Amino acid sequence: MEDYETEIVELWPDNIQVHELFRRVGTRWRLPPMGGVPIGLQWEAIYPLMDRLGLEDEAWNDLHESLMSLESFALEVMREFAPRSE
Repeated sequence: MEDYETEIVELWPDNIQVHELFRRVGTRWRLPPMGGVPIGLQWEAIYPLMDRLGLEDEAWNDLHESLMSLESFALEVMREFAPRSE
């Protein structure tokens, strides 16, 4: 790991749960039929994971909203760094 530059990221306690969930769903991106940049998360695979957390309605909605924000930001970054076809 010495060859890689790492950046330590500190999370606020309020963001730990959504960060852990986002890391768990990293393989659940919906891809276009011919490949390319993901178009969003596969929410039908994520909702059961969220439900298993046993959250109250307000906490579940907060987690969902936070995860949607992370999804949106991740999509922006993936589009920004996607190879351009010319």
